[in-house]
Amino acid sequence: MEEQLKTLAAMQKLDDKIGRYRTLQEELPKQLNEINERVEEATANLLAGESHKAEINKQQRALENDIKQYQEQIKKYAHQLNEIKTNKEYKALNSEIAYLKDKISEIESQLLSLMEEENQAIEINKDLKAKLDEAEANKRAKEGDLKAQIAELEIQVERTRAERNKLAKTLPVPLIKRYGNLIKNKDNLAVVYNRDGSCGGCGFVLRQQMRIELQLRKKIIYCENCGRIIVEKDFIDE
Repeated sequence: MEEQLKTLAAMQKLDDKIGRYRTLQEELPKQLNEINERVEEATANLLAGESHKAEINKQQRALENDIKQYQEQIKKYAHQLNEIKTNKEYKALNSEIAYLKDKISEIESQLLSLMEEENQAIEINKDLKAKLDEAEANKRAKEGDLKAQIAELEIQVERTRAERNKLAKTLPVPLIKRYGNLIKNKDNLAVVYNRDGSCGGCGFVLRQQMRIELQLRKKIIYCENCGRIIVEKDFIDE
């Protein structure tokens, strides 16, 4: 019976190792996703920045086109001045030319504001591009290693599981089934140690008779509260 207890304790150690591997298997893909998300976020930010700059340029072209049209209209009116016969018409046309020149002046002020906004957008986009380059460089540096670790972990899990199963084959089938159910339903913890007269899994205080039986090592002791297998601490530490 003592050999069976040692085997159960050894199996638990292997399942502990598998549990740590499983934790890493959950964590590493998260790290990989975070790397990809940073690249995606940086890409989206740069695209938004470039879109904003493109909109500024679109507004600039529209205003420049307005100026061009007003300037052509002014030339047309200036040519017409030479053909006007009455003072009233002359004043009216001059007034229209003055109005168009004022409009051009207003548009030029708007263009100056847009130029400032464009320069700011250019600087912002430079920073966004640098952040994207940094995110992509980080991805190139870490992605391959993380994928290799993920693949290696699966190998380690299978290897450790095979080692545990090899031990399990030396135990009675009912005991293996009970151990498996405990691993599944008790947070991957089927075998615990006697912790100063209490169950190392749930803390339930053991009866004196159970403590004696643990020392004798002639039968398998189950916690009366959580059902886990209890062994002396030296089995866990060996």
